[in-house]
Amino acid sequence: MSAAWTTGLAERLAGPLHSFDMLRRCDRYVLREMIGPFFLALAGLVLFILLNIILSLSDLMVDRGIGMLTLLRLVILKMPSLLVLAIPMSALFATFLGLGRMAHDREIVALESIGIPLRRILLPLVLISILVGAADFAIYNWGVPASEQAYQQALRGVIFRQGVPRITANAFFKGADNQFFYIRRYDEGEGTLHDVHIYDTTGTLFPHADARVTLITSETGRWTGESWQLEQGKVYGFDGQGTLAYSGTFERLAIPLDQSIEQVLSRSRTPAEMGIAELIGRIASARAAGQRPDEYIVEAHMKVALPLATLVFVLFGGTVSLVFSPRSRSAGIVLGMLLVGLFQGALWWTQTLGRRGAINPALAAWIPDLVFGALGILLFLRVDRLANRDLWSRLRARVSWFAVLCVWC
Repeated sequence: MSAAWTTGLAERLAGPLHSFDMLRRCDRYVLREMIGPFFLALAGLVLFILLNIILSLSDLMVDRGIGMLTLLRLVILKMPSLLVLAIPMSALFATFLGLGRMAHDREIVALESIGIPLRRILLPLVLISILVGAADFAIYNWGVPASEQAYQQALRGVIFRQGVPRITANAFFKGADNQFFYIRRYDEGEGTLHDVHIYDTTGTLFPHADARVTLITSETGRWTGESWQLEQGKVYGFDGQGTLAYSGTFERLAIPLDQSIEQVLSRSRTPAEMGIAELIGRIASARAAGQRPDEYIVEAHMKVALPLATLVFVLFGGTVSLVFSPRSRSAGIVLGMLLVGLFQGALWWTQTLGRRGAINPALAAWIPDLVFGALGILLFLRVDRLANRDLWSRLRARVSWFAVLCVWC
């Protein structure tokens, strides 16, 4: 970009305008420069993730003989989940590419020449990242649960090549008194249960067995609103050594339960299929039943932490871009990929530790945001001073000396 164009840009932005009008025009110009890179990066990231999903489903599609329409439906149902991940990363790449282009063409210098500091240049990007993060939160909290549940149901239908029930089958859940329940299929229209298995360690469901552990099976049953009415079942009782101590059958058996069958079967849903309100309810229920709610806690905090990563990426990436990218257009892409890799790696690692109870599950979702956010705020406050020190040349010189020392040793 020629010096005449840079001077012309400064004159167009300044002109005979008041300072407020000049800043507003500068803000609009900077934001316009980010729109194209943002949607380009969003399309590229979504396409890349979609290709990986399609490849992972290709063997299943061939084995089950599924057509392209079913595959397309699965891809569409997965789209909200992909957008939640792609939006923060797209904001980062847009920041690196847009500011990198402006810095390379000396437009950042033109803005500084009319008295606009670098922090003020970044301000509209920080503000718009909050709005984009809010949209990402809305998708994550309201769009993803419904689409993910539909995706899982459709995928199970493909796997088993059967009609997908309206309520999720193959449901396990734990009662409040160390009683474990399993239901293979539930017909909501008729209100009937099929292939029910109950594992009772309290001895209260079938006291006649007089056993340490009782296993109750039933071919069919019905939910009455207050209890399960099981029919044509068997009872097996085991002592403390695991030896069969009782075996019997029953025609009918009433199992009182304080939850409706829909509530029971809904427990088979994964945390990714729930919104924040439902996750909070699951956390309270798990604690009341003596279970560890770590997985629910991590997912509930992720509903906020992941969209907030949009702001963290823009804050951190914008300052790094202004400090390092004037020397090379490719530096923005390299730094963006490096930052995304570090952030995603840290997020997956802390999520795993949080779900397994190795670290505080609430903190597990926030550690990457806290680390990169703190660095971003520090760099944002010092960006004007750091940019004037030509850190890129200093860093290259130090890396060169380090390489020479490594070769020499």
